[in-house]
Amino acid sequence: MLNQQLIHGVLKRVHIYPTRFDYDDYFQEATIIYAQTYVDYCRRDGDLGRIKPYIFQKLVWRLTDMLRQEKKYHDFHSLEEFDFQRVPENESSAMLDFIDWQKLTLLEREMLQEHFIQNRPLSILAKCKNTSTRNLRYRRDRLLKKLREMEQQ
Repeated sequence: MLNQQLIHGVLKRVHIYPTRFDYDDYFQEATIIYAQTYVDYCRRDGDLGRIKPYIFQKLVWRLTDMLRQEKKYHDFHSLEEFDFQRVPENESSAMLDFIDWQKLTLLEREMLQEHFIQNRPLSILAKCKNTSTRNLRYRRDRLLKKLREMEQQ
């Protein structure tokens, strides 16, 4: 397909970057939407001179709708607190017995809970904490180092 740059530009416009784990999925969806829009446009209007701006805007709208739908789904289905029903209590407490909670900062405790236990991506945590993912990766590495030291003691 000759217009892959157009699709990459649309993905960038709606803040879907290649670093996202689902970037290829969105690219594939955008390719399908591009093809459908191209066929519909050719049926209605034979003038292909204005097709690129039309397709670009159509892709922006459709992908924005998809992102809103995904956000709405995740907001509804996300857990506010860790679901201890999924892990038997004796197993969860035994796994975390070595942790000295007093030595952890508030952010480290939250990261342990949300990132390691609830499997929330750092990109979502970064948005919630108004910080960069790079900062959280650095703090995550420091937390892992602390936890390893605590486990060895």
